[in-house]
Amino acid sequence: MVTTIVALSTVIAAGVLLWWRHLDGVIYPGQQGDPLEGVPADLRTAALILTDARHLSLMWPVLGLGSEGNWPNVLSAELIESGAAIDVQMVGGQKLSDWTNDETTDALAQYLGVPKVLVSQTSPGFLRVELRTFDTLAASVTAPGVASTGVDLEAVPVGIREDGRTWLLRVLYAHILLAGAMGSGKGSVLWSLINGVGPAIKAGFVDVWMADPKGGMEFGRGERLWIRFETTADGILAMLTEAVSVMDERAARLRAAGVRKHVPTIDEPLILIVIDEAAALSSYATREQQEQFRQLTGLLLSKGRAVGVSVIAALQDPSKETMPNRQLFPVRVGLRLDEPTQTAMVHGQGAKDRGALCHEIPDTTPGVGYVGEDGTTEFVRVRAFWISDDQADAIVDAYAPIPMAPPATVDDDFDPSTFDPDHIPGEDDGQGWAA
Repeated sequence: MVTTIVALSTVIAAGVLLWWRHLDGVIYPGQQGDPLEGVPADLRTAALILTDARHLSLMWPVLGLGSEGNWPNVLSAELIESGAAIDVQMVGGQKLSDWTNDETTDALAQYLGVPKVLVSQTSPGFLRVELRTFDTLAASVTAPGVASTGVDLEAVPVGIREDGRTWLLRVLYAHILLAGAMGSGKGSVLWSLINGVGPAIKAGFVDVWMADPKGGMEFGRGERLWIRFETTADGILAMLTEAVSVMDERAARLRAAGVRKHVPTIDEPLILIVIDEAAALSSYATREQQEQFRQLTGLLLSKGRAVGVSVIAALQDPSKETMPNRQLFPVRVGLRLDEPTQTAMVHGQGAKDRGALCHEIPDTTPGVGYVGEDGTTEFVRVRAFWISDDQADAIVDAYAPIPMAPPATVDDDFDPSTFDPDHIPGEDDGQGWAA
C-alpha cells in the first residue's frame, strides 16, 4: 500500500522544499514534536536532507545536479513498499543521463544514506527517484494451489510485482519473449504460465504445443498437458509448419465470416506455442534449419495474434542472431542478464535510463525480472512464482485434458432381422437363475 507523505508543487519562499506529511496533518516550522515522526529509521537521513533547503543547496552542486539559484525542484514524495519515491523536476538543459548514470545514482545513495537509488523518467523534464531500503522481491513466492475456476487469458497470474500486486501476463492476442541467463528462472516463469492457464487447458480452450530441444529434460514431465510435444529440430520445425497451416486456415475462415479477432472455443482453442531454448534452432541447427525456423516464427509472430495463435519463446542470449524476429514480440520479460547491452536487446535502447536493470539482478533471486510491453515506456519489476517438481507434477495431474473415450465398436456380423425385443438374456437362453 502506498502512503503519501508530502505533496507540493512550488518552492516555498522560506526555502523549505519538502515537508513530510503525517496522517493528522502537515508539520510546520516551529511546531512541537518530532517533525519526522512516522518516517522509517532507514529513511530519516534522506528525509532530513530533503526537508531542509540548506542541505539541498549543498547537495545539488556537490552531485553536479544544480547550481546557485538553479536547483532541481522536488515536487512530491511518498512511502512505497521498497522505501520512498521522490518526484523531481530537472534543471533546464540537463539530460536524462545526467541523473541515471551509475556514478550519479551511487553518489545520491551515499549522500541520502540509503542502500540504492534508482532514477527513471516519468515525462520529459520530470523524474522519479526511488530510494530503495528494502527489496520486496528478495524472497521467493510459492505458486497458489491449483484452481477449478476459469481464467482470463489476457491477465494470467504468473507471480508478484514489486508493489505487492499480482503479476499478470497477457497470453491471448500476444507473443512473449523471455530472456535470461542460465539459472535466471526461465523455467519458473514458463511453469507459472502453464499453471495460470491450467483451467483453460483442462476445459479445452487452450492447446499447448511444446518445443523442448533439450530432449524433453525440462518439460517432459508435463507431456500429458501438451497437445503436441517435440524435442528434435526436425520435429519442432514440422510442428511449427503445421501451426502455420492451422493459422492460415483459421484466418481464412474468420475472414470469410467477417470476424477480425478470434475468441477461443473448444472447437477452435487458443494455440499456445512454447519454444524453450530457441537458440537450439536459431543458432545451433544447420543453416537450412535456421532459415526455416526464422521464416516460420516470423509468420507466426506477424499473423498469429488475431487468430488465436500465440508464441512464447525462451532464450539465454537475446541477440538478433539468436532470435531474429525479437521485435515482433509485444511482451518482453528480461530476467537476469550478463551485460547492459543484453538489457537493451530485450527492452530497446534507453531501457536502462527508463528503469530496466536486468544486468543488475543478483543470481540469488531467480525469477526476478523486468517486464515491458508495447505501448508503454515503463517497466515493471516482478518475480515469478517458484514451482517445485512436486508442484509441477500436481499441475499436470490437475489440468491434463481428459482423453476422449474411444468410439464404441460395432459388430459387423450382427443381423438386425434376428433381433428379438422380448428376449431376456440369462433367462430365455437357459442361463438364468431358473436353470
